[in-house]
Amino acid sequence: MIYNGSLLALFAKRPPAPGFPAWARQTAARRLDTLPAVSAMVKGLPTSLTVQTIHGDLASPNLLLRGQQVAALIDFRPPGHRSPAWELGRIVLDPRTVLAQPQWPTGLAEAIAAYRAANPALPTEELLAVPRLAAGYLACSVYPLSEAVDDPAAVTLELEAYGHNRQAAMAELCERLPEAEEVLHDLLR
Repeated sequence: MIYNGSLLALFAKRPPAPGFPAWARQTAARRLDTLPAVSAMVKGLPTSLTVQTIHGDLASPNLLLRGQQVAALIDFRPPGHRSPAWELGRIVLDPRTVLAQPQWPTGLAEAIAAYRAANPALPTEELLAVPRLAAGYLACSVYPLSEAVDDPAAVTLELEAYGHNRQAAMAELCERLPEAEEVLHDLLR
């Protein structure tokens, strides 16, 4: 797995081309510089999280809806063990949702309320941690920045747009984290 520091070392060996590769290198450098702040942000998270067996690639594009109901799950990968709090953040706080829906904190609360109704045993502190987990994950992830080094041919205009959107969503999540946590706190306490 590539981390920001090792990604920067790879960029140093092969200086990036202009455009997305140069932006990816600059973004990775900024993220590395902000890791102490990210560490402080996640410091208060629960030390252990509940783990469940989940669909191997449950993301919004893999949910087929009929009205407001889930009609089908598609694009299965082998199930794995993951934290429901992490999965909720990954699904509900997808970069496309965060950037396109200014009321995403309310949508997050509605999704968590629905999840809690179906799974009342999940501890409240884990549900409260969802936006912080999602923000921390995005801040530490190097995808799709790493594609500029790992597989430059895979860097399409769509992937470039996704990289820019993912970075913008991370900034939005971090900026509005107190608001999202307040909405969840009001809902769950």
